[in-house]
Amino acid sequence: MHIAKIVKQRNQVALVFYDENLNILEEQSFADTSSLNFFLQTLPRKHNVERTLLVIHDKKLDNLDMQIAASENSYYIR
Repeated sequence: MHIAKIVKQRNQVALVFYDENLNILEEQSFADTSSLNFFLQTLPRKHNVERTLLVIHDKKLDNLDMQIAASENSYYIR
């Protein structure tokens, strides 16, 4: 299973995408979650991924959430 670490801050959203061996495949920053969500939906095809654990750390709310994305439409965060 691949892992996507997402850190939401006041002025940006950062993504680090790892393979199943924790090698970094992608590392990007975005101005908003809409841009991130669009990019996230490209990852399954680009890297031939079936499932990804999304780890979302919202620093503004001091909150951590985890979910499993199993289809292209489930690569979405709020």
